[in-house]
Amino acid sequence: MTRQDLSRIRWASPSPDATRRRLLSGALAATALAALPLRGAAAAGKVDARLAKLGVALPEVPPPVANYVPYTVADGLVYGAGQLAFKDGELMHPGKVPSDVSIEQAQEAARQCAINLIAAVKAACDGDLDRVQRCLRIQGFIASADDFTGQSKVMNGASDFLVEVFGDAGRHTRLALGTNTLPLNACVEISGIFAIS
Repeated sequence: MTRQDLSRIRWASPSPDATRRRLLSGALAATALAALPLRGAAAAGKVDARLAKLGVALPEVPPPVANYVPYTVADGLVYGAGQLAFKDGELMHPGKVPSDVSIEQAQEAARQCAINLIAAVKAACDGDLDRVQRCLRIQGFIASADDFTGQSKVMNGASDFLVEVFGDAGRHTRLALGTNTLPLNACVEISGIFAIS
């Protein structure tokens, strides 16, 4: 093909109306795609956003180490099994309060127990923590020295965190008991009951 042949070819460019139609149909398709739910990933909800703001990444729910399950769901309630203060595979602050573990360290451990409890509740809610209507009750056991009577102070680490995460829906009744020892020499163990939709 010569240059003269090339010069005779008229390159068809789309009309402005055709261009607008193509852009509009592309924008509509993109909007429709954005509205589709993502497979394998739940959209982040309000509670997940609060956790992210607090810098908290929920761990995977660990498999039980004995003959029990991490949670059960019945009649709109999630019953969470007792959680120890495991973080990144390590037990935080083992020992008795306050002889081996300070009250502040035990409060950190109680907060981590609450994080692990929320992870179990999230699994029970199929990944949607916005289904939580209320934290009804938490039960805490604190490995205590014989003369220690500040178990409620330790439990504030969990209670305050639940209110931070769930707002008023995180306000709950609770039990704070001292015990002579806990599994794996943990300083705190916490379980909970949550109402879900």
